[in-house]
Amino acid sequence: MSNLYEHNHIHFGTGTQAAFVFSGKGNHTSAPIEETGISTTGKIVKWGDDNQYPKRFLDVVKKNGAAGSSYRFNRAAHYGQGFRLMKSTESENGKEDRQIVSLNSEPEIRAFFRRNKIHRVFTEIITDLETFDLGWPEYILTNDYSKIYSLRRLQTAKMRFEKINPKTGIIENSYFCHNWKSTTSADSEYVSKIPVIDNYCSAEEVKEYCKRNKVHKFTMPIFYPLIDETYYPEPSHHSVFRNGWMEVVNAIPEYKKHFSENQLNVKYMVYISDEYFTRTYADEWEKFDTSKKLEIRKNLKDAIDAHLAGNKNAGKSIQTTVFKDREGKWVKGIEVVPLKDENSSEGKGLLDSSAGNSEIMSAIGVDPNLMGVGIPGGKLNGGSGSDKREAMSILNSLFKTKRETSLDIWRLLRDYNGWDEDLEGDFAVTNLTTLDKNPTGTQNEI
Repeated sequence: MSNLYEHNHIHFGTGTQAAFVFSGKGNHTSAPIEETGISTTGKIVKWGDDNQYPKRFLDVVKKNGAAGSSYRFNRAAHYGQGFRLMKSTESENGKEDRQIVSLNSEPEIRAFFRRNKIHRVFTEIITDLETFDLGWPEYILTNDYSKIYSLRRLQTAKMRFEKINPKTGIIENSYFCHNWKSTTSADSEYVSKIPVIDNYCSAEEVKEYCKRNKVHKFTMPIFYPLIDETYYPEPSHHSVFRNGWMEVVNAIPEYKKHFSENQLNVKYMVYISDEYFTRTYADEWEKFDTSKKLEIRKNLKDAIDAHLAGNKNAGKSIQTTVFKDREGKWVKGIEVVPLKDENSSEGKGLLDSSAGNSEIMSAIGVDPNLMGVGIPGGKLNGGSGSDKREAMSILNSLFKTKRETSLDIWRLLRDYNGWDEDLEGDFAVTNLTTLDKNPTGTQNEI
């Protein structure tokens, strides 16, 4: 059963629940939601049962080289050569012709970009999108609500949604806190409440709502398409965290470190015959007391250890006497036998680490060729130049849909502030090419 909202009804929320301020009769419907299995603390929806999911995830990622470098690579690929303004025109042959527009020709936009360090804001929000599939831009309005004066990024890991209003099926607010605990409530002095407006709203609807409700600051979360989630995305690239691959790979260096510290590192077995002492010291040996004999044995052992240990002593020999025992058999006074380390850990875990890194990079969506990493079981190299060019070209084409999400920020700024509606935004892309076509080996495209 759905509800039909008319003139005075206002929707605002996230996800598939569109947020609208209607100036006349509307035809948007919203069904009340009955939630099950959602963990909350009062009004706040926990992110994970302990409300610590972002922290737990990042703690593991920060220890994982493959994950950290892959996320860093995707952030750089998403941003490309940076945000650009453009205008599209139709050429004589009917094809679209896109021309870069200089910020110097748009003084108001240039002032806004400089005031808000917009390129930094984009890189920060892209970082959250590539890590959590969710970005949280915050918009601050002028006193008369006519313009968006300021834009900044709210760190996704420090944000939480308010529980959906069960009567309307919409999310009305979000909450910011630097250090979330499982028991942190919306009433805490360390928590800030920020109104949420859905990114399906038009700029006109956002402006009308803010004027009516005297809202000077709001957030409009952007996210990659949800599948069946209600609140927080469950990115497919987090699968290697949820299934344990990251922790398996992270455990290998620690295992090897402790093994190296605690293993019994013995290279030689030294055999010393009792005949050595009786022949060396003759009748005096029997006159020595026990402590004297122990001292002589220890001094000999220490001398042999010092003789065999260290790189400087490599290749040295030990001279000793050879004699016949009482049975007429030849006996070596001292015998040094090299030991074979059959239980050495050298190489142990490396195959698991290589397979795990491949799983991690595959889940995050980075071709190992682009990272200079060989495929497990394949050639031990990072691939050829043509492999890298093709991989980069494929990656850039796949990032088109991601960049469309990021550009929702630009579209709201343009439309709310009344900037030229023909101005489009995009991120310049770097395509690798061959040196015979371009001496720099790169080519920028819009």
